[in-house]
Amino acid sequence: LWERYVEPAYRARAIRVRRGGDGRDFLEVDGRPARLTTPEMLGGLGGMGKSLEELAAACLAGRYAESAPPAATDPAARLALLDHDGIARALLYPSLGLQWEAEAPDPGYALAHTRAYNRWIEEFSAGSGGRLVPIAHLSLGDPEAAARELRRAVRAGARGGFLLPFTLSGLPHGHPAHDPLWAAAEELDVPIAIHTGVDPTTRDLHRRFDGLTWPEGVVQGIWYLQLMFAQAVQQAFSTFFLYATFDRFPQLKLVVLESGAGWLAYWLDRMDAFATGPLRVTLPLRARPSTYVRRQCWISADPDERALPPVIEHVGDDRFLWATDYPHSDHGAGYMEELHELGERLPADSRRRLFGENAARLYGLD
Repeated sequence: LWERYVEPAYRARAIRVRRGGDGRDFLEVDGRPARLTTPEMLGGLGGMGKSLEELAAACLAGRYAESAPPAATDPAARLALLDHDGIARALLYPSLGLQWEAEAPDPGYALAHTRAYNRWIEEFSAGSGGRLVPIAHLSLGDPEAAARELRRAVRAGARGGFLLPFTLSGLPHGHPAHDPLWAAAEELDVPIAIHTGVDPTTRDLHRRFDGLTWPEGVVQGIWYLQLMFAQAVQQAFSTFFLYATFDRFPQLKLVVLESGAGWLAYWLDRMDAFATGPLRVTLPLRARPSTYVRRQCWISADPDERALPPVIEHVGDDRFLWATDYPHSDHGAGYMEELHELGERLPADSRRRLFGENAARLYGLD
């Protein structure tokens, strides 16, 4: 992908998946084997629907392409999967794109490879009749360049952009230094999402306990590490309130992805409580945080979130989306059954909004 689509200046240093001397694949970033993405991860990345034995074998084999299901790499197979599941359209986010940016040597390198991915996903989706919807990978190392790429990608068919929960600049997402990107998203009327991913070691939350660091703790602690991924997204999300980003950009649309959604009710209450108490002196907002969430924020729920109905009622049923997480192995393949079970516990209007109306309106897919 990157060797073909990246600009010539970066081609010799392009990200690659290579076959090692042990017969397993490894990710190469800037001419060096990636440390934060292991062969086991490459082998297991497309493991949704595999049994534990099959997933273990795929991880040990470490073969990226061989382990990926056809619908992850072939648009025709993906459309067939949508037909099977009864899904009209799918918004496409990357897999390896959630991994490599943590080891990018500099913002220019990262942005060049996001542009390469975006050109590829635009081609991947082009013949789908609008059913496969590309989302642009963006990076905040250079906000002006990210804004230019968002404009280009939207002209080419993307319906929004996404960011990882760290920034290569080190500045919080909501910081005014990143305003060029928020201005572009507002102007284009497209949402920006924050999606979980692998963090650089210097920015990693998984440093609190010995033996549970990334990637050293993955083999024995992936359950714990996966559970904690939402924390990074919560931190990035909260900076938009700390820096009053929504006051500067009242039409900005922000989406929180692959972090679960049940925590949002607590987060709203906690943010509002702090915003109305003595700590409000550090929060330069014109309204309560919950006001901005109900006006400008959306969150994607997992179909297996059994506690979600009261959260939807508390926050508002126009704020929630759902996702399959296909083809990642941290969720099972029974997402449609789980979604319909969840829907049975919601009022008809809320069910309709969760199942598709909210996403169609947010991403302009009506």
